[in-house]
Amino acid sequence: MKNLYCLLIIGVGLGQQAAQAQQWRPFRANQDVHAFRGASADTVFTMRLDSAGVQGTDSVYYFNRTMRRANTSNAPWQKSRNNKLGKLMRYDQATRTYSLYWDGGPTTGNTLDQTLVLKPFARVGETWNSLFTDYGVTTTLISRGMQVLDGVTDSVATFRFSTGATVVLSKNNGLVSAPLNLLFGVTNAKTLTLARRPGPAGQSYYNPLALLDLQPGNELGYYREPLIYSTFACYTGQSLRRVLTRQLTADSLIYTFQQQSYITYSSAPGCNGTGIPTVSPVQVVRLAASLRTGKWAGGSGSNSTLIPAAADLLAYEYRVVPGSFPRVLIGYPVITTSTGGSSCSAPALLQQQELYGSGNGNYFQYPAIDAPGWTQRLGPGIGITRQSEQQLTYFRRTVNGVDQTCGSRSSFGTLLPSQVAQRPAVGELYPNPAPGLATLRLAIPAQAAASVRVLDKLGRCVLTEPLVAGQQEVELSLQDLAAGLYLVEVPAARGGHQHLKLQHTR
Repeated sequence: MKNLYCLLIIGVGLGQQAAQAQQWRPFRANQDVHAFRGASADTVFTMRLDSAGVQGTDSVYYFNRTMRRANTSNAPWQKSRNNKLGKLMRYDQATRTYSLYWDGGPTTGNTLDQTLVLKPFARVGETWNSLFTDYGVTTTLISRGMQVLDGVTDSVATFRFSTGATVVLSKNNGLVSAPLNLLFGVTNAKTLTLARRPGPAGQSYYNPLALLDLQPGNELGYYREPLIYSTFACYTGQSLRRVLTRQLTADSLIYTFQQQSYITYSSAPGCNGTGIPTVSPVQVVRLAASLRTGKWAGGSGSNSTLIPAAADLLAYEYRVVPGSFPRVLIGYPVITTSTGGSSCSAPALLQQQELYGSGNGNYFQYPAIDAPGWTQRLGPGIGITRQSEQQLTYFRRTVNGVDQTCGSRSSFGTLLPSQVAQRPAVGELYPNPAPGLATLRLAIPAQAAASVRVLDKLGRCVLTEPLVAGQQEVELSLQDLAAGLYLVEVPAARGGHQHLKLQHTR
């Protein structure tokens, strides 16, 4: 019994050590996104650990790879293993020490590496060395305390270097502040500071719900013209999308859209068109996103445009584009102020761009002289505001039950005939507003067994009532629902669904 008790004590002790090791970690090892201000004006730099390994008894974690300019802002881009705070993080379990390495270390002898050493479990006042180029920099744990981080109070430890630079580390949220590019060995270095607490990509700035928040019936309109032309644009076009359905699950956001476009090739001098618009048939496009990773998918062929491409890429993170010509997609820091664009573009939140390789390791923003490259911008709630030749010039979206409109629907002519002109109303709701019970009366009896669904403002189904063939009325019990605006989804006679607004009061 004593032996068992001792084993239990040892087990508890080891468990506590493991839990402590998870705490005071500068970066989370589960691919959570860490976000910092200070890398450049009005932007947020995002980064994460995306792979791990073991060296001896140490755990080693590697930061996501990025593209970097060689020297100046006009220099070509190059692939880099270094992020804004180094190449990797190393944890020495024996000494409970974290080290951030700029070039990968550890190295012996004279070196130009930078190694920031943090000992969060040390005593206040304890001093040790961090390595900066080829000399040591004294590092001291100067205080412990509490600090509010993104609305949550957490324990913090503050370290000071002999150069005057400081690092603040929190118990549960990692680095709070640190010198940019690990320049702790120089005075007056730029400092990165925490912009928000770390979390999964799909729950941070890359949250699909923050990027595209639409309801059935909402519309998005885009104008298209060449990015570069001399006197005349030899073609112009427009595309209109209307939300058919929205589905929100535990891990996904799924939309289906109706989409129709037209393009006109000009007959102006130097152009070979007829000036007569070509109108596409009405198509249905499906768009889905992961609420954890922030990745989007959907569309193919002619429907592959206006899908948020690589919207999950972190700041300067890159992804290789398949093909014989070297290309990569790159993400930019999160934009916190307006960057212009069309009149209906909200301040851009995310921006992505394609870079083109020259074969010698250098990448450029343009594939050739006078040949524009591919770019994309996304604004909060409305998704793509610019993608290559297309820019958002009209939207109608519902926010908290109120329609918001920008631009003119009339400029899209007869694209996607209005719902009223397209087919008659499927039925009516009464009373509306309804305090507790609403009745749906169908315009014609149900042709087959089906269901009527009540959706909340997030598109979630909160109530389902069955319909049998021949039934023309159904009662909707609202007593257990919060007051607010709901959509009643009703099967239409010719397929698909129609949505009726229902206001529930108390």
